[in-house]
Amino acid sequence: MAQRTLASILAVALVAVIAAGWPSASAVGQVAGTFRTPLGGEPATLDPYFSVDSSSGPLTALMYTTLVAFDSGGRLVPAGARSWDISPNGLIYTFHLRDNVKFHGGRKVTAADWKWSFERMGDPTLKALVADVVLSGVTGYDAYQKGAAEIAGLKVVDPQTLQLVLNPSHRGGFLNRLAYYAAVVLDKDVVEKGGKGWFGTRDAGSGPFIFKEWVHNSRITLAGDPNFAQGPPKISRLELPIVTEASTQLSEYVSGQLDLVQVPLADFQRIKADPVLSKELFVAPRAQILFLGLNARVYEAFKDARVRRAIAMAIDRAKIAQTVFFGFYRPANSIVPPGIPGFYADYKGLPYDPAQAKKLLEEAGVAGKLPPLRIAMNPFTPIAQMAGEPIVAMLRANLGLDAQLEKTEFSNFIASLNKRTVYQSFLTGWSADYLDYSDYLDLLLDSRSVLDRVNYNNPEFDKLIDQANAAPTESRRIEIYHKAEALAVQDAQFVPLFFSQFAMLKKPYVQGLETTPMLSGWLPFTRVSVQK
Repeated sequence: MAQRTLASILAVALVAVIAAGWPSASAVGQVAGTFRTPLGGEPATLDPYFSVDSSSGPLTALMYTTLVAFDSGGRLVPAGARSWDISPNGLIYTFHLRDNVKFHGGRKVTAADWKWSFERMGDPTLKALVADVVLSGVTGYDAYQKGAAEIAGLKVVDPQTLQLVLNPSHRGGFLNRLAYYAAVVLDKDVVEKGGKGWFGTRDAGSGPFIFKEWVHNSRITLAGDPNFAQGPPKISRLELPIVTEASTQLSEYVSGQLDLVQVPLADFQRIKADPVLSKELFVAPRAQILFLGLNARVYEAFKDARVRRAIAMAIDRAKIAQTVFFGFYRPANSIVPPGIPGFYADYKGLPYDPAQAKKLLEEAGVAGKLPPLRIAMNPFTPIAQMAGEPIVAMLRANLGLDAQLEKTEFSNFIASLNKRTVYQSFLTGWSADYLDYSDYLDLLLDSRSVLDRVNYNNPEFDKLIDQANAAPTESRRIEIYHKAEALAVQDAQFVPLFFSQFAMLKKPYVQGLETTPMLSGWLPFTRVSVQK
């Protein structure tokens, strides 16, 4: 906490400096071999099977190992598995594990560890947020949910060979799902001996970095694992200070306290014109949708789809994208963003039409009668507030709705979202956990998903999701997903707003950074070096 207090003082002091022009800065207090990039909020947890937010998710990717992974080009590559075979009918996946993967405690990872980990993930009493995403395609998963002793389709062939047999009715995107950063192997000894909060003092991983310290609301520190199976990281220490304000992150970058930061969009144009920082600025693709969630369980009027459509059609996304985000973000007509295979580029969505929006409210019998609407904002970045202010103004001007923004601390925001009964509506985003349609439609809108935070419940939509996941070919799967996506957009419980992209600053002495459209935009720093 003391470190952040100092950072805040520096941030204030730098305001005047920034206004006059960007100073050049050397690293401040940086230990050799250390790389520093901030987290935007306190992680809600470090248990990988519950790490579905923008702080804890990237940490999982740094400390744990999946069977397969995506490279910077979006291609599936070996990770914990060195190779895999697929049966001719596409239903049996046999993974040949690397024989040099070790947990951070020193024990070798075996196929039995993978089986134990996946069955822990799928344990119905644990209620892991990611279980359905990863395991629902495996034969016997449904029976396991009803009390079977094990997942029948999860087999240990020998210590270095793991086999997964798929359920034909839910086979869709299986390898992509295994590349989900949360589909990791855990050290059973650490989890069982550590009790409920086992992740608070050590990790149970086998990834490139080892947990060292978590000072709550201040920082997390990791160390490079010299025994990492795919080669030790080039950096020995990774410092992840928790810096909730984007302006403070930028100030700390300018003053040499951080090596890599996201650029606050409010400062993008100024940085782009700066003779020094413009050389450290880069833009990268991002698979993220920013959206407005309308929760009918909390706000009674949202049970009527006409009211939800009226809200969607009263928001001029194109105008906000141009005037607030100066065209850096683009208006979203659909839910699944560019960068995900099968992106529905031609779909037009709900138009901006305030006259039709008013008519919908009149037809619903609520014109001029809607109670005040509170819109909670994700505080992780300023983006939700930047979008929220014009949205509130448009809802007031176009519908006469008394809409108000509300802000809270990040971990509280995530906890409230997960309860699904707190917020009337909310502004947030969803970045790809893995590159597949299911990461958006199955996870965020299927009524059976624990991450259906808008409480969307349309049996026809769920039926289409089932059909997509049983489709015999990927092209047929995408075709069905498009029907489901259009249905959800028209139902307007999940209102797509903008597709974003990454803008980052990286110090010139940082080499080897690999980007990805997923998560925070970077792969786990295994090739990063600090060259001073």
